[in-house]
Parts: sequence; structure tokens; C-alpha cells
Amino acid sequence: MFGDTVARARDQWWKTLDAREEESGKLTLFSLRPDPEEVAERAAPEIAKNLEELLLRTRRPFKLVDRTLEVFGDHYGRVTEPAVRKAVRLLAAAGKTPSDGVGVPKIREITIYPPGLTGWPGGRRPGPPAGPAGQTAAGSGI
Repeated sequence: MFGDTVARARDQWWKTLDAREEESGKLTLFSLRPDPEEVAERAAPEIAKNLEELLLRTRRPFKLVDRTLEVFGDHYGRVTEPAVRKAVRLLAAAGKTPSDGVGVPKIREITIYPPGLTGWPGGRRPGPPAGPAGQTAAGSGI
């Protein structure tokens, strides 16, 4: 997503400013550079709220890449995609979506489903693959 690239470029820009400051010997008493990890940590719950509001408003599944500005909200260009994955996990942990992003390698490809609706047959994630005689991969037979 473009916002992820902007956030990464912004962080590089801050690093360049810090390096120039060190080279010139004119260090400030405190850094104005926001800590990207702290910004992402604060952003995740707000992004989760954006996701929840989208689900309530649309009442249909959506891919993150299709709703980038609405997903990131005020954090567009300030945080990278991993903050969005964390937001998805927060929303799933709160029971607001069955989507948890597990098994989706690219964050932008995660589809967020409303509660009670998934893209999997039967409305829920499949269990481990069955082995011989109906046994699961763990061998429990259940």
C-alpha cells in the first residue's frame, strides 16, 4: 500500500535528519523524531476501530487494500502495514470479526469479514487436515 511506503520513507527522512544533526555537532536536547514503534502501538487500536466502523457501515467483507484510506485513517503515511495486522488481531480477539490475518502473507490481501460470515465453507476456519482413518494431523481422531 502506498501509505506503508510513505511511512517507511518518512522514517528514513527522520533518520537522515538525525545523522545530519550528529555530523554537524549541533545536537538538540531532545529528539523531535517520533518513535515509529510507539506510533504504531498507539495507532493499532484506532485502526481496529476504523475496521469495526467499516464493518458496521458496509455489513460486507472487504479487502484491506480496497479501503486503505478508511483503514489507516489519520495514521495514513505515518504507520506501516504491520500496525494494520496488529489491528486486525485486536479486532478478532474482541470477537468483532472472524478474520485474524493468519495465513495471509501480504497484509494488504487480508479480507475482513463481519461477525458470523467468513469465506470458508461452513462459516468457520477449517481444522487441521485429516490423516488416515479420519485422524487429524495431531492424531487425536476427533
